[in-house]
Amino acid sequence: MTTKLHISPVLIALAMVQATPVLGGEVGELPQVQMHNDITYVTGGFGQEESCAMKAAAGNYDLMLTFAERDGSYVADVNVQIIDSSGRTVLQTVSGPLLLVNLPAGKYRIAADYNGATRWRTVSVGGSHHDRLTLTWPSEYGSERATRGGAEFSAFEISEPQRAKACP
Repeated sequence: MTTKLHISPVLIALAMVQATPVLGGEVGELPQVQMHNDITYVTGGFGQEESCAMKAAAGNYDLMLTFAERDGSYVADVNVQIIDSSGRTVLQTVSGPLLLVNLPAGKYRIAADYNGATRWRTVSVGGSHHDRLTLTWPSEYGSERATRGGAEFSAFEISEPQRAKACP
């Protein structure tokens, strides 16, 4: 008896995104894709390799959110809530410095809370348009910078043109 294995096109696409080299070099592995209320998302961005992998995959998602202090240091442990136009919470998660989200077309309110200070943004998604938002907090709001393995990472440590070159 032969058993057929069915692999969804979505899973194939996700696997390709995770393994795709960018500009001739390898990027790090994309963090695990998660799902909540039929919303697909990825959170992470710790370290240059993971950050580069997420930035490379951003074009496959409707929305990319970046969380940082005004001095450019990435922050983590951001409580994120995405609310649709009817007032229903479609995603609630604790995010790392970067959050990639696929949402049904529509208008959404985003609440991002870091160390007790909430930032609100409104965004419309749909079609071929990919939104990127950066939410920032004053540097004095806390010491919970994005760290992994004891190293601290900064979003704006280097200038924009240099940052683009930093990812292979």
